[in-house]
Parts: sequence; structure tokens; C-alpha cells
Amino acid sequence: MDNIDSRLEDTGRAFLGAAWDRLLEERVVPPPVFHPYLLVGRDYFGDSVRPLAEYQALEEAIAASHPRFDAGLPLHEREFPAGLIFSFLETFIARLTRAREEFSLAGPAAEQSLRDLAQAVHADTCEVACCRIVSHMTTAASQPVEFADVRVEPLISQAADHDRELQRIISTVIAGASSAYGRDRPYDFAPPESVVIARDSGSRPFDLAKPLSQRIERFMLLVRLLKPGTSESMAEVQGETHMVRQFKPTVLRFRGVGPGLGSPTQRASRVITLGPDDVSRIDGLGRLLAAAEQPRTGMVFTSFGMALRKFQLSFHAYDWSEQVVDLATAFEAALSGKEKDDVTLRLKTRASTLLSTHLDPAANIFKDVGVIYGLRSTLVHGGAMTEKSLVKEVRKISTVPDGLPDGEAVAHAVERLRDLVRRSLLARICLATGDTPLWPLDADTGVDAAMADDLRRKSLRESWRDALIGIDAIAGATPSSSHA
Repeated sequence: MDNIDSRLEDTGRAFLGAAWDRLLEERVVPPPVFHPYLLVGRDYFGDSVRPLAEYQALEEAIAASHPRFDAGLPLHEREFPAGLIFSFLETFIARLTRAREEFSLAGPAAEQSLRDLAQAVHADTCEVACCRIVSHMTTAASQPVEFADVRVEPLISQAADHDRELQRIISTVIAGASSAYGRDRPYDFAPPESVVIARDSGSRPFDLAKPLSQRIERFMLLVRLLKPGTSESMAEVQGETHMVRQFKPTVLRFRGVGPGLGSPTQRASRVITLGPDDVSRIDGLGRLLAAAEQPRTGMVFTSFGMALRKFQLSFHAYDWSEQVVDLATAFEAALSGKEKDDVTLRLKTRASTLLSTHLDPAANIFKDVGVIYGLRSTLVHGGAMTEKSLVKEVRKISTVPDGLPDGEAVAHAVERLRDLVRRSLLARICLATGDTPLWPLDADTGVDAAMADDLRRKSLRESWRDALIGIDAIAGATPSSSHA
């Protein structure tokens, strides 16, 4: 090991010197302190340094240092030194620049980068993290909250320090995370914000990012189902947490930020606040959802799966009309069943039966669904509507306060539909669990007959609320207007 490390150090140091000279000739280095992270293919060509004899020597040293670089391995199992070499070079340049060091092969930047290279070469596994920036979410007492699979870190800062604090949080997890997007930040300003963090380790870093991102998406689904809010996913940084790495930080952009200042429902924004007590509630709903879904062999998609998907997409839409169409699709997939006739009437009846409370009477739900579906039909069937007519219709909805500006009134109408969808999904999840589910996700027979019977209707309404009581989450059944 000593001989291997000594060879890595000698060849690595020589490569840094030769590569710096070449990039200096091409006026790539030194970069400005404000943008210290270079990226091969964007700021310089790989062929600028690849022909160097020092590059070849370092490549051979890395290949000899660990079996995973063996040329005899199948391509899908083999790793190539190039990724680590370019990451090593860029890490050194970034450290040098951020510390405002003069170029030196014996200084702190070079020494730390050489240690990082050795660690990356010898590691059998690596850690990957996903850090998702979400709007309109914070935590109780402004403290981080650890859930089963993710950590929620609130962003607490004044507006002037927003970017700096956000970078601090993410870079604490993924070193050099801002290299993912260079000079073009992928997020907006929509306080209060939080960063949702998921991490895992394995031998194949590029295979870890998607499951981690899906873990965050599942968490966001559970939170949005239990807590009415307008928390949108704005951007996600993914990458290995170590500085010298194969999987450099990358950024995933979501539609939620939209053009300008975000989606229009921010005009009716509702903040989600998470605390330690919510850990058991999120876990409980996750168990209920897993029990309700049950694996369905050979199915490409299910109606309920589509409902969940469209509900999530409504948080990523540019325009209120897109949100209405997504949410209306989710509403139908959750409640309407397989029959194609009288869909709107069935939705009005089923929603008012299942979701009504003293805070949200059945008559209000019945009327509001009719108004919203009139808008939806105009949108998807090639109709046209004047702004005056639109505003007139949305002001008929029971949860739209009087006297609001027109844009806010439309936003409140969207949020009314989103809350009806949210509670419908919760009801379906809860009614599909247990030894004898009252309404399985893949069945619809007898539901309308049950709703026509006083005792069975009461049983349906109480059963899904009892399931939420069982996980201490009955507040999730409350209409969103009551949370405002």
C-alpha cells in the first residue's frame, strides 16, 4: 500500500504541475474567486491535458491501485481512471482559488487534493446524496428534523444571505456542490425554504441517485397528503459527497419554479411546518399507502398510481390551467371509478359523501366540484373563456374569499381543487387497508350503493378518519382553509 500511495502521490503531483501549465497557456487558469469550479467539456477540453505524459502516468498508477480499474473486467463492471483524474484536477484548482493561494505543488490545496485522490482510488464504496430545495416548508423551532429516510434542514436567513446560507447547507453534504450549476443558479426565492436530504452508500455511485431522488419524492408525497400546503420542489443537487469523485455534482431542475417568480398558486401560499411529532405520522401514512397499493404483477400503471402522479405534478406546473388539468385527472383517477358516464355527477356525489365536515359541508363540495369541472371541461375540450368569465366562475367557489384580486382568486380556486384531491387520496388509501377493505384501490363495485345507504355511508366517512386517528394524523382530514 505504501508503494501504491507513493506512486499515486508522485504521479498526481507531477500531473497537477503539467496540467496547470497547459491550462495556463490556454488562459483557463486561474479562474475568478467567485467562480472557482471548472468543468471538463465546459471550461476546457479533456484533450488539453489527456496527451500529457504525466496524465498517462497517473492513469496507469490509478489503474494499478484497485481491481475495479482492471482492463479485463466487463465494461459494465469496470471503472475508468479518467473521471477521477479530471475531478482531482478541478478539486485542486477550486481549492487553490477559494483559498487565494499562489500555485504550489507543495501547498495545502495540493496536499489535501492528493489525500482525497488516494481515498477515492482505494474506496470500495462511496456515498451519494441528493439535496432538494423546496419552497414554503420550514420546521418547528427552526431545527432540522430527521425522518426515517430523509433529513429536513430549514433555511433560516435574511434575504441578503439567502444564497450563501443555501450553499452552506448543501455544500456541508455534497462538497463543492455549487460546481453543479456554475453561474446559473437553478432555484428561486420562495421563503420559507428547506433542503430535503437523502444519502446512501454503494459501489456504483451513478446507480444511487435515482432511488435517492425517488425517496425524497415519496417523502414529499406523504407530507403533501397529510399537510395542505404549496411546497414546490425547486431544484435538486445530486452527487458523491467526497471531493474527488466519479459522480460529480449535477443539478436537477423542476418545473415548479416556472418562469419568473414561480407557479401562480404561490399567491395563495400555505407553509408546511414539520416537527419531531410528524416523524411517526409520516411513517404511519407510508405504511398505510404501502399496504393499500400492494404489488400488481404485470401492470404498467394503475388508476390510483396515476392519481398520485398527477397530484405531484400539480406542484410543478407553470400555469393555473395546467394545475387544474393535472388535478382534475388526479380527482377522476382517485374517485370516479371505471364507468365513463356521468363522471362529474359521480365525483360530486362521492366527494361530498366522503369529505364533508361541519367546516366543509357536503353542499359546498358538491357545488364547488361542479364549478371547477366546468372550467376543466372548457380547458380540455378546446373551449374558450374570457378573463371576465373566468373570474366570475372562480368567485362562485366557496373557499375563495371576497374582495381578492383576480389573480389571487384563481390561485385559491386551484388550491380548493388540490385540497379536495388531497383528501380524496387520503380517504382512498385509508379505505383500501385492513383485512376487509371497504374500498380497495382496484375495485369499484358497490361503492355508490354504499353511499346511498345511511349506515354504510357513515361507516365509509368514519372509517378513513379512524385510520388517520390511528396514526395521530386526523388533522390531515381537515380542509386546507381551516389550516390557514
